[in-house]
Amino acid sequence: MTKPSVTLVGQAGMPHYSVSRPLGWFEFLPAWCFYTPVAVQSIGLGLYYRSLTLPLIANPGIRLSGMVGEAKSEVFAQAGDTAQRYIAAYWRWTRPNAITPSIKKTLLAELAKAGIAMPLVAKPDKGCRGAGVQRIDTEKKLFAYISTFPPDRDIIFQALAPYDAEAGVFYIRYPGEESGHIFSLGLKYLPAVIGDGKHTLAALIQHHDAASVRGHLYHQRHHHQLDDVIPAGVRIPLAFSGSHCRGAIFKDGAAWVTPALTAKMDTIAKDIDGFYFGRFDIKFRDMASLKKGEALCIVEINGASSEPAHIWDSEGSYFQAISALLHQYRHLYHIGARLRLQGHKPPSVFALLRAWYQERRWMKQYPETD
Repeated sequence: MTKPSVTLVGQAGMPHYSVSRPLGWFEFLPAWCFYTPVAVQSIGLGLYYRSLTLPLIANPGIRLSGMVGEAKSEVFAQAGDTAQRYIAAYWRWTRPNAITPSIKKTLLAELAKAGIAMPLVAKPDKGCRGAGVQRIDTEKKLFAYISTFPPDRDIIFQALAPYDAEAGVFYIRYPGEESGHIFSLGLKYLPAVIGDGKHTLAALIQHHDAASVRGHLYHQRHHHQLDDVIPAGVRIPLAFSGSHCRGAIFKDGAAWVTPALTAKMDTIAKDIDGFYFGRFDIKFRDMASLKKGEALCIVEINGASSEPAHIWDSEGSYFQAISALLHQYRHLYHIGARLRLQGHKPPSVFALLRAWYQERRWMKQYPETD
């Protein structure tokens, strides 16, 4: 007997998908299941090119190419005037040791000066996989966020994008080439439930076809209200961060890639100093605008460690995901080899390990993710 399909409803402006498999069996396998083949291939490529760390110079304008430990503000700062027009307004702020009334007042003034009003997005300047990302709607939540943030660490406050639809656009261009290409386009769905005045939040999640199979992610985040009966018509977003490991649902959007969108990403990427490889996380108005490369708002620029978002499509397969990752890392080595010929020197493996250790340690200290 054929299992009925499930309609995946996205944010405003996104297409509705009919899926027969709400969750792929491979989606939450341990990371080593995906990256062991990548490591084996990297050893072979490292021997061939006589360097294991060539990927760390594939984006020479970003620390360690954005493989680990890069600061979001430093990547944004590499953007020229053209690219900056597409990046959501942001402000970097260093959390002081003590949060005083004067500090709070100064922060509010700085945000206003930067043109950032509530609601806004707060996230660690150095972080990955959606760690510590929260939507801030009130001054109370803002001050709660900074009070739980580690002292002497940088926070990015970013204006909320004017659009709800979201995608991860993975872009690759080789040094010396005029144009690049879109390696992957993944559409990001952030599930929500609607209250009926009868059922608790836990029950609503359980009966949501696409959300129930990811309930372990949403239960942890909404533990304080799982037993609350949600009033009729009240919408409860289950995830805010567009990260797969935080509960976002990804679909392969390759069919929506057009020459116009590719040309627009070329224009933006070429105006970011030393950037050849990575994923742009963007908000957009609707699919028609996306295909035209119009009405786009960049909220993140991720470097060498980016994953092509489409690999987490439940309708895909484990082997398709592995193939995409292997293909991705071959590009990294090839780009790094070209840049080495231009005089860029690969860093040591120890530099990578130090940055990785620091990032892992810091991520444990960040506030909870929305």
